[in-house]
Amino acid sequence: MRIAIVLFLVVDLAVLVVVAMQIKRLRQHNADLAAAVAATTAKAARPLATEPVFAEMKERRITIEILNPIELAATQSRFSGIAGAVAPDLLRKVVYDRAAAIMREQFVEQGVKADVKVQVGA
Repeated sequence: MRIAIVLFLVVDLAVLVVVAMQIKRLRQHNADLAAAVAATTAKAARPLATEPVFAEMKERRITIEILNPIELAATQSRFSGIAGAVAPDLLRKVVYDRAAAIMREQFVEQGVKADVKVQVGA
């Protein structure tokens, strides 16, 4: 009977040592993971590197040039061909104003707040 008790105690002690080693290994693994999370969090907290062009707050503009205003006007009205021959600048102005109006309508439909202007370059 005493041999059985001693044998159980030895087995229990061996199991206890194995479990203690596993706990130590798991604690070390947990510490390694915590260090990796801390490093990743510190890296993610840094501001993103931006190109110098975008670092400064500047006004942004989208410029559109209609390359074929007279042909475009001709598709809308049969009299625009005659108007283009007589007053091409006036016809270009009408085309640009109509294009700006269409863009305003489209922006409103999409919920975009935009200031659409027609600017004449020098």
